[in-house]
Amino acid sequence: MLAEGYWPGASTLIAGPSGSGKTLMGLHFVMNGARQGQPGVIATLQENPTQLQRILAGFDWSLREPNVEVMYRSPVDIYIDEWVYDLMETVERTKARRVLIDSLGDLRISAGDEIRFHEFIYSIVQRFSRQGVSVLMTSEVSRLFGADRISDSAVSPLADNIVMLSYQQERDTISRTMAVMKTRASRHDPAVRTFVIGPQGIVLDEPPSATQDAHQSDSGLTSVPTP
Repeated sequence: MLAEGYWPGASTLIAGPSGSGKTLMGLHFVMNGARQGQPGVIATLQENPTQLQRILAGFDWSLREPNVEVMYRSPVDIYIDEWVYDLMETVERTKARRVLIDSLGDLRISAGDEIRFHEFIYSIVQRFSRQGVSVLMTSEVSRLFGADRISDSAVSPLADNIVMLSYQQERDTISRTMAVMKTRASRHDPAVRTFVIGPQGIVLDEPPSATQDAHQSDSGLTSVPTP
């Protein structure tokens, strides 16, 4: 859906309601990079290492991956100045190329001030961009269906890419959806795609056009251009 993928130094915001797959998408980002030889840092204020390992085990991932380091801090007793310094030091020490920050809501609370929070996020995004480190940040939205905003105005303009996760309801079924809302200096697919979470993690469903073409091929039909 991102035409050029996560290019080095890009910042990506993943926004969505609780349980929509934000953390899992971030873990995909870090773990897949680690297996390609790109060290990664999981800076989490959500799950402690025990909880995180339980999640990873369900997808055949492990915190024992040689190129992955977890930086866990409890959101109830962190100082954002110290947290930012620790993150910078961890990225430098591990030579990380990918960073997951999960989540921005916890950091906002610890900052205590919206302007201060914005300044810290700006500093992180700009520094990592100069170093060619790709960062993925998660942000929770309150509405389960049809969110009318992506995130607060302080964060959205800073991100190079914005991906919106949501739910859609069809009769008695609820499914997850994904849409790319913004890419900077790159093309993207504007379609809303449904996805499932299985043993391989997040798997996108085929776009409607591809599904239609497959049905036509199976039935021996061919597509006829409209005059």
